[in-house]
Amino acid sequence: MVAGEFRKYSDDEIKHLHDIELMILKDVVEVLDNHNLTYYMSYGSLIGILRHGGFIPWDDDIDIMLFREDFDKSLDILKDELSDKYDLIQMDYIDDCFGSFAKISLRNTTFSRWYTDYVEYDLGINIDLFVLDNIPDSDFIAKLHHYAYVFFYQFVINSCIKMDMYTKFRTKMHHAVYHFLNIIPINKKFWKKVLTKVMTIFNNKKTNKVVDCFSFRIYDRDDFEPAVKAKFEDFEVRIPKNSDKMLTQVYGDYMKIPPVEKRYNSAPDVLDFGEY
Repeated sequence: MVAGEFRKYSDDEIKHLHDIELMILKDVVEVLDNHNLTYYMSYGSLIGILRHGGFIPWDDDIDIMLFREDFDKSLDILKDELSDKYDLIQMDYIDDCFGSFAKISLRNTTFSRWYTDYVEYDLGINIDLFVLDNIPDSDFIAKLHHYAYVFFYQFVINSCIKMDMYTKFRTKMHHAVYHFLNIIPINKKFWKKVLTKVMTIFNNKKTNKVVDCFSFRIYDRDDFEPAVKAKFEDFEVRIPKNSDKMLTQVYGDYMKIPPVEKRYNSAPDVLDFGEY
């Protein structure tokens, strides 16, 4: 495949993918509900609920978010209770994983991404769990916090994966950085701890705003509860009480359907549904 090109999903592929992701969501939500852990549908999945009653027809993932306390509690619980069928993909659980959010990945399936050739763990068809941390109301401090997150996230990425870059020179430079960052005791575990500390630095303070550090989306805390029940395909899920406000501040007029030429997501080079 030529650089800059990508593969599009066939209609059958995207429908099959949706069916499997919905199965994953139902399994995850069942565990979260059983343990009174609060989640909210988010991003494209939330748009899909309000605009289409389920998936955006061309969307290829499911996004949910949790406040830090519930996110941290959920990881061990999901890992233990879904371990016969799923893998938990998150940087604190897998040595060469650099994701500060989490994925619940269906075993014996394949969903390749740009980084999967450079890691030892298998990535299957999955859904995303994003985490919300406290952030002060000050726009200036919020930007500084974001810059700190991006800065240390680069240390995590460059210490976790040794990949080929666009040119031989950049590849050699990256490999040199990779080896340098893995010198004991300053190794990938150290950088992951630093990144988590940056993400959670304001969590011991009461703030009016929260942030998804990975996407740098800032929300008003009061926009979440009391949550509202809504239909996602044939399944009832939780959405923030002020979903319209939250989506508008991120996407603008999210109810406007994009032109045909923009209704796609790039499909992975390898998509294997396994037995499902």
